[in-house]
Amino acid sequence: MNPVNTKPYQLPADATWFITGCSSGIGRAIAELVASKPGQRLIATARNPSSLSYLADNDGILKLTLDVASRSSVEKAFEAAAEHFRDQFHIDVLVNNAGYELAGDTEAATEEEMHDQLETNFFGTARVATNAMRVMRQSKDHRGGIIFNISSLAGVAAFPGQAFYHASKFAVEGWSESFARELHPDWNINICIVEPGGVKTEFEHGSKKYTKVHEAYDGADMPARQLAGWVKKGIAAGGGVPPTAVAEALYVVASRNDKVPLWLPLTSTAAQLIKMKLQVRLDNLEAVKELTPIDKK
Repeated sequence: MNPVNTKPYQLPADATWFITGCSSGIGRAIAELVASKPGQRLIATARNPSSLSYLADNDGILKLTLDVASRSSVEKAFEAAAEHFRDQFHIDVLVNNAGYELAGDTEAATEEEMHDQLETNFFGTARVATNAMRVMRQSKDHRGGIIFNISSLAGVAAFPGQAFYHASKFAVEGWSESFARELHPDWNINICIVEPGGVKTEFEHGSKKYTKVHEAYDGADMPARQLAGWVKKGIAAGGGVPPTAVAEALYVVASRNDKVPLWLPLTSTAAQLIKMKLQVRLDNLEAVKELTPIDKK
């Protein structure tokens, strides 16, 4: 297996950050943090640019319309950024944050709902990342860079009632890992898969969609209904970390002059549940070991 880049990354003093999904939550938090750092430049994007009014208007901040589910929208955003910064255009850090969750019973999901979920969360992530990679590779001074692909605990461990959301995040994980292993070490371009646990954002409202309820799965004793009740209680109790904590963690990774991890679980809950998931896989390997060596027959 090809290793990922192990060279330390040094964030330039005049680094340019390109961030998707800046209207709220993690995207807004990281945009505000970058905007507060002297010398750092920011390309903040959202489907509705009026939602970026919280950012100042100056030469170091570019606000752009971007719908990651649209190839032409992505291309236009990169073209606009290149036009704005001209000879100084480069991307040092991409935060691939835009996305939403489709929750509900798997059998109730329509073709349109399942395709839209993958189109935004996976294909949107891929098309923005590949455009950013091209800019990073072609940098005249070989600056290197970091691509933070925002996955989730949901990209490692799956729970009932959000199968297509899990599918999109599992896809982000596998695609990101494969892409990271394609990169030449001399480029010093890093891909980091970010795996937050519970974050206190507007996700449950503005960034969450629901399928229709399927009558076969609507009982109070059904796993998805039980999980939904548990999540609702956790939100009411104020569970989760603030998005500013995630933003600060990403900034630390980018600026600490050290190697960039391929996986970055954020929150102790995420780390614990990922560890439990991996242990379950190890236990499963042990349980089926007598069935696995079929190649020796």
